[in-house]
Parts: sequence; structure tokens; C-alpha cells
Amino acid sequence: MSLHIGIYALAKNEAVNVPRWEESCREADARIVTDTGSTDVTVAELEARGVPTRTASILPWRWDDAHNAAMQGLPEGLDVAIRLDLDEALTPGWREALEAVWTDGATRCRCRYEWAPGEVIWCDRIHARSGFRWRLATHEWLHAWDGAPQRELDLDKLLFVQRRREGKKWSHDLSLLEVAVREYPNDARAAWYLSRELGFAGRPADEQTASWDRYLAMPGGNPHERAFALRQLAKLRPAEARRYLTLATLESPAEPEAYLALAYDCQQKADPAGALYWAGFAVQAPPQLCNHASDYPAYGALPAEIGLQAAIQLGRAAEALHFCRAGLARNPEHAELLDLHADLTAQPQR
Repeated sequence: MSLHIGIYALAKNEAVNVPRWEESCREADARIVTDTGSTDVTVAELEARGVPTRTASILPWRWDDAHNAAMQGLPEGLDVAIRLDLDEALTPGWREALEAVWTDGATRCRCRYEWAPGEVIWCDRIHARSGFRWRLATHEWLHAWDGAPQRELDLDKLLFVQRRREGKKWSHDLSLLEVAVREYPNDARAAWYLSRELGFAGRPADEQTASWDRYLAMPGGNPHERAFALRQLAKLRPAEARRYLTLATLESPAEPEAYLALAYDCQQKADPAGALYWAGFAVQAPPQLCNHASDYPAYGALPAEIGLQAAIQLGRAAEALHFCRAGLARNPEHAELLDLHADLTAQPQR
């Protein structure tokens, strides 16, 4: 399907990212960048490459207002809009992939997004040109404000890659999340992000636990986020850790994090049978389940390593080989696993 596609972005002191960003999105029919106060040469770099710019002052600062202002800069008559931040880039072939799946009546499209090397999640930055606004002061999400029926598409392809400057963090996330929760007290997503941010900010444990308790008592929220909340409570209330981790496995049974935590707990308590049992569930999780609530080590070789050690302790060579192969499937260069695999395959299996 032939589409008219526009790309919009915010910018502030992003000159170093302009060449990569601009090259990645040249196939768009329209591009517009809204600058919110750069003091470097961001605007000059964009205009030198033929990208139109405009300026906006967002006071008080909030991300939803800023992205909505950027979206308004797109011309009318476009079919699809893509929000592409300046520290992001589209992958080669993005337009062809999008046109292959977009159909009449579609309103938005989810695709793969790599926000750090090897860490891929789903995102919904691609949407119909009209009918949408960003909502929440931070950790904003796309809201269909016109009430029209929604038809969402999934494109199982990596289209976005982010390369944020090392150490870059928005220092006002916590205050903006507090604003978001005040404005939308029944929004489970805002409550989840606020609870998580309290941990990042090192707030007292009782404040964090109370926030997670409030979140879990709310309707809404998705299984990934609810399982994450339960895992956090397991850390904050260690005496009840096993109960919370078990609840997390029930909330999102395909995710490995809670199984891995239970396996590790058994390993620390010299319970190899328990470690073997829980590690067996952890290694079954497919990597494509990763999301913004994931603990990425759980998707690597670590669950297999714990299961392997437990199997060796119990003298179960066949199960040790199984875990060894599972670990190598996730990390083919793992030197210790390669050596153990050679030893195990040379032994009679029982």
C-alpha cells in the first residue's frame, strides 16, 4: 500500500545525533523537528540537511505537551505519522516494511524497538496522522482522543534503534510522574511508572512498598507490569519473597524473572533440587517476550547456568547437558559452557 508518511521530533542540543537521524528517515514524505531551546548548532545542522524546523516553548515542561506540539507541525493530508526522537534512527527498509502491513482503516502499528544493544521491546510510535494525542506529563502514551474505533497492527520487525548518550537521564521524571498521577489517579500505567521511579530515586522502602501496594490494588495494568511490581515487593519484603515471586509467576507465567529469582534463592539455601526445578521454567522463556518491565539477565545464559550447577550437584548428567545447551543457545560464545558441553557430551548420559 502506498502511504504518505510524516516524521516528527523534538530537539534540544542534539546536534551530534542529527546526521544519523536525518539519514535514517530520508524516505519520509515530510519531516519536521520542533526545537525547544537548543544552544548548540542543532537547528543549523537540520536545516543544512533540508529538514524544516520550528520552535516551541513548553512551560511548564511536560512531555505530552511537547510531543503534541511537534506533531502539530506535520502537514495535513498525511496517512501515517511517526514519532522519531533525535537519539533514535529507523532501520533500513523501514518504509517498505510498513507499507507491506498497513491497510485501510489501520490506526496504529507496533514494531520492534532496540533501546540498548541487544535489548528489544515493542513500541507504538507509528500511528494515523489524525485522531491521536500524547497523554501524561512523562512516560507519555498515545491516546485516541476522537473515540474512533481502533485497529492496531503488529509488525514483527526491528524498525527503531535508540542510542542515548551514556549517563543521560531526565532529572525531572519523578516530579512529572507525581503530576501525572495527580491528574490521572486511576491510570495504572502512571502509577506503575511512579512506583518504579521511587526505587530509582532511592526513596525509603516503606514509601516504595506503599506505592506498589496501591498500584496492585488498582484495576488495569498489564501482566508484565504487575509481575514486575510483585518482584519489587519480593525485594522490599524479603520475609515474604517466595510468596510474591510465586504470585509473579502466576501473573505472567511465560516470563523468566520470577522463576530465576526462585532458582537463585534455592541455590543460596543449598537446595539444588529446588534450583533445578525453577531454572527449568526460566530457560523456557523466549527472548522476544522482552518488554519495558524485563530484567534482561533473565533472558541470557544465567538461568541455564544455575540449572546446570544444580544438575551437576545432583549427578544428573542428562539434565546438565540440557541446561548447557540452553545456555549456549542464548550465548554461543560462553567459554565455560563450551568446555562443559565438550565434557558432558563425552560422558555416558543417564
